Amino acid sequence: MKFVGGLMIGLVAGASLGALAHEEIAKLPSRGAGSNEVLKEKLDSAPGLEVVISDVVIPPDAQVPRHYHPGEEFLYLIEGTATHIEEGSPNRDLKAGDAMVIRMGKIHAPKAGPEGARAIVFRVHIEGEPERVLLE
Repeated sequence: MKFVGGLMIGLVAGASLGALAHEEIAKLPSRGAGSNEVLKEKLDSAPGLEVVISDVVIPPDAQVPRHYHPGEEFLYLIEGTATHIEEGSPNRDLKAGDAMVIRMGKIHAPKAGPEGARAIVFRVHIEGEPERVLLE
C-alpha cells in the first residue's frame, strides 16, 4: 500500500511539474527561425573550451542542412516534433520533453514535424570554433 501511495504522490508531483514547465516555456520570448545564441562563455575549469546555449527554431516541415559541431551538443526539445537524422544511426523521432546528446563531429540534419520544432541546445565547443560546420 505504501508503494501505491508513493506512486500516486510521484505521479501527481510529476504532472504538476510538467504543467509548471509548460507554463514557463510559454513565457519564453518568440525567436526567429535558426539558431539563436543566448549565451557564449569560456569555461574557467576547462581551458580551451566554451559553452554555447542556443534557442533553436526549425519551421514546420523544414530540414536543417547537413552539418556537424566541433563539440558535444545537448538538446532539449521544448515545442513541436522533429526527426533527428544522423549519418550511420537510425532516425530518432523526438517530441516536446525529449532530450538527447549529439556527439562531436557527428554529421546530422534534423527535420521538423508539421508544427515545427523548438529546442534549447547546450554545446561544449572548442573555443573559437564555429557553432556548426555546414557540409552542403
